[in-house]
Amino acid sequence: MVLSIPLAEAQTAPKTDLEDVATTQPADLTTAKLENTIGTRCALGDGVPQNYGLAAQWFDKAALHGYAKAEYNLGMQYYFGQGVSKDKTKAAYWWEKAAAQGIAAAQYNLGNLYFLGQGVPQDYSKASLWWHKAAALGNAQATSNLATLARLHPEYQSVAAVEKKTVVTP
Repeated sequence: MVLSIPLAEAQTAPKTDLEDVATTQPADLTTAKLENTIGTRCALGDGVPQNYGLAAQWFDKAALHGYAKAEYNLGMQYYFGQGVSKDKTKAAYWWEKAAAQGIAAAQYNLGNLYFLGQGVPQDYSKASLWWHKAAALGNAQATSNLATLARLHPEYQSVAAVEKKTVVTP
């Protein structure tokens, strides 16, 4: 099976695709944005020595405010084991939170995890559902993966069929 990019590789999110939202109060959004920014600088070594452990701590603080970017970033830390133990179950947890807030890269990555059964039970219906959501937001890799999945498993060709097969909609 040939997918658009190797499914084992998590996709990074373009900055323009991400929304600044937090599921709590406006003051928490400001705090969460700052915490996420500090985490990003620590992860990239931007103006400070690179420190993935410290980055993960800052992403965690911001994610606890419900900040979608930080939830996504924390999922990346767990997926790659940067500053935290590698844990695809925790990556799936945080990506699902970010995906529910419309982060296309999180939706795509979550679809990959469901497709491969990494950190979650293998479930082509859920993989397809998350890839459909990511594709609707313009994620080209998700569109390509959906086409491949539809060729291999024709029952996953339409969104309606996927939703019918999915017992619990994420």
